[in-house]
Amino acid sequence: MYRILLIGIFITVFGCTSDSATPERLRLEWNYEYSSHILHAKLIEPKTSISNSNKCSVNFSVFEVLESFKGSAASGDLLQITGVSAHEVTVEGSEHLLMLIPFVAEDFPGYGECSNQKYSNFLSIHNWCCSIDTRDEHSLIVYDMINSEQKSENYLLPTEPIFNFLRQQDK
Repeated sequence: MYRILLIGIFITVFGCTSDSATPERLRLEWNYEYSSHILHAKLIEPKTSISNSNKCSVNFSVFEVLESFKGSAASGDLLQITGVSAHEVTVEGSEHLLMLIPFVAEDFPGYGECSNQKYSNFLSIHNWCCSIDTRDEHSLIVYDMINSEQKSENYLLPTEPIFNFLRQQDK
């Protein structure tokens, strides 16, 4: 009975939610302000950089920028981005909405032996928003955090209203 009630509430609340509510649900205004770069990008390949006589190992992924909503990257640019392996979708060719900040090795646990200078052109995911389901209509694959360790089931949000919102932010 409890499940039926929750399903009913979910349908009522989210079934009536307009696309204009989507940016608030993803906290896009806050994330836009906090991020140095926000990109729609395609994962090209995961890599590891070893430096400082093998004392530093940085896992990162190379992404191709498909569209830049904030930051200096242009479509077609290839960027090195850390923090990808901590998330669910790391398949080469997968698309993502990335919210990024500069990677400063000293700020991240486990990178104390790494030179900030060597990695000054790297970016890091500060808030994992979404992988993108590219079948049929493009949709963000999102989930809510139930608590600090559990996530809800994945659900889809169409990319178009979210991308339109992001496109309007710089104007």
